[in-house]
Amino acid sequence: MANINKLFSLKLRTLIFGHPLATKNVEETKVGVVGGVPIFGADIISSEGYAPDEILYVLLLLGTLGYAYILKISFVIVLLVISIFLVYRKTIRKYPEGGGSYTIAKAYLGERFGLIAGASLTLDYILTVAVSVSSAIENLTGIIPWLALPSHKVLADCLIIMFMAWINLRGLKESARLFSIPVYLYIATLALMIGSGLVGILLHGVTPTAAASEQLAASSVGGMTWFILARAFAGGTTALTGFEAVSNGVTAFKKPSQQRAVRTLLVLAVIVALGLTGLTYLAGAYHIVPAQGNTVLNQLGLIIFGKTVPYFVLMGAAAAILIIASNTPFAGLPILLSLMARDGYTPRYFKNLGDRLVYSAGIWTLFLVSGLLIIVFHGDTHTMLPLYAIGVFISFTLTGTGLAKHVWQERGARWQSDFVIFCFGGIVSFLVLLVFITTKFMQGAWIILVLMPLLVSMFRGIHYVYHTEIQNLEITPEAADDFHRHVKKIKRRRSQIELADYRNKVIVPVYDLNLIVLKTLKYAYALTPQVTAVHIASDPIRTAKLLRHWSEQHMEIPLEIVESPYRATVHDLLNYVDKVEKNSNFETITIAIPEYVPEKLWQNILHNQTGQLMKLMLLFRKSILVTSVPYHPVPKETALINANANPKN
Repeated sequence: MANINKLFSLKLRTLIFGHPLATKNVEETKVGVVGGVPIFGADIISSEGYAPDEILYVLLLLGTLGYAYILKISFVIVLLVISIFLVYRKTIRKYPEGGGSYTIAKAYLGERFGLIAGASLTLDYILTVAVSVSSAIENLTGIIPWLALPSHKVLADCLIIMFMAWINLRGLKESARLFSIPVYLYIATLALMIGSGLVGILLHGVTPTAAASEQLAASSVGGMTWFILARAFAGGTTALTGFEAVSNGVTAFKKPSQQRAVRTLLVLAVIVALGLTGLTYLAGAYHIVPAQGNTVLNQLGLIIFGKTVPYFVLMGAAAAILIIASNTPFAGLPILLSLMARDGYTPRYFKNLGDRLVYSAGIWTLFLVSGLLIIVFHGDTHTMLPLYAIGVFISFTLTGTGLAKHVWQERGARWQSDFVIFCFGGIVSFLVLLVFITTKFMQGAWIILVLMPLLVSMFRGIHYVYHTEIQNLEITPEAADDFHRHVKKIKRRRSQIELADYRNKVIVPVYDLNLIVLKTLKYAYALTPQVTAVHIASDPIRTAKLLRHWSEQHMEIPLEIVESPYRATVHDLLNYVDKVEKNSNFETITIAIPEYVPEKLWQNILHNQTGQLMKLMLLFRKSILVTSVPYHPVPKETALINANANPKN
């Protein structure tokens, strides 16, 4: 019955998430430029569609005079796009493992700024999911009135976020296949609309719409003009949200990954530059007045296409891409969290690949937090929008500043041009950030300014805990000598007994060689010489490190490596135990599980609890004995007292 349930569970899991993929097949799951554009670019491509609205909402405070400035502002934004592209191109080429702003800021500006970049991007990714999905559902309320009720809207938002998480848990290629058609359809119809509009103006001229009437008659706001222009520019820069994702996700591209990532970034920069310029020119020429439920894109579509098939295709693709925009964070945030986990700033399980060779823990976390955000804010886009885009401009600022500092210090060949580009990107991004904070502070931007220090403190706290654990668990020469003396002493005691006379076997699962493992091996060897340390090789780098440490410490206990191509640690250990049980004549088989007991209860969430899962699964094996060997770290006060009492150590 147990085997039937296990088989059913496996089939159900495969049906939902797909067949597990072997580690050796990781290259097959990666994407090229064609797949990278919809995965990493949906956010930025969708943003350019509503950027003209954000510009005009502010510029029209100047009356019809505002239309004279919209194209000029878009040109400045395009200059910023070029600068940001050059900045992140440098980032991608210098850091093939990815990381973007977090890596650059940490390397060139220090740990504090690196964590600020990590925190800002984390918040921005979460808000991108919530805002994109919420906005998409709001756009559908006219077609589906049922969604207008707040409770129904929240439910729909959460279901879409769940769907996005599910698709991404199935792998990058799955999401690329699903989202490519609507993304490329949107790009094609948008290009057709802009091209048709420009040709129409060249051939027939333009007649401004009647919407720009008496309320937009030429007026002047005097000294406020520069401030309004700055606000309009800041609003238009929402078209840049999403650039960071490509530099974070370099490892998601096929080899040569850096070249493909740069090409993807170039394609996105061209799409944004041309699309934004075309949309703002047409909006200014036709004197479009954006309104709630009647966007610039919608009005231009009606003017140029009329209510024809291309119009409905454009608006349908626009609605789809707003939902797909939430896919960019599902591709970017898990990779960012995995990089931070390798540095010890986020829980270690964020760096583990799931069944489908994606960072499952990061995807689940984004799903849960963004869903919670939707529930807390009742799916209200306008409440969440002021929090949006601040994080991305913090990251732009830190990336440009960090690279400018690096170039200034190195001063290599042609460093002057790089320095100017990086400074321009960093300074303009910082000015945009100030405008956002100033104008959106009372609307909710203050929440970001509160949350970011809390996130940075959390990252520091996690790093402190891990750093302390590493120090506490590191094998000292004294601990190694004590272990070897223990083994030799027991060997002498057993010198008259044949090894085959021992009918009990002890298996010790080993992840790394540290004081916990030494304590467990001492315990196991005291029971029987039939001890085997077993390492489930789910990570080749970790396995190589363990073998090196095992050799350096001259361990007498044999170490057996069990390949785990699908990274199913517990499952592969159980299979190993089954083989030992079938192929031996041992009367008892004991699994001695090394278990670290943190000083504080909350610190357990920083560990993946693999040992607890092993105990739970082995509980159903009648012929297998299970024991935990707990290791309690020595409190700092005790360690200091011991050190003072034994100064020679």
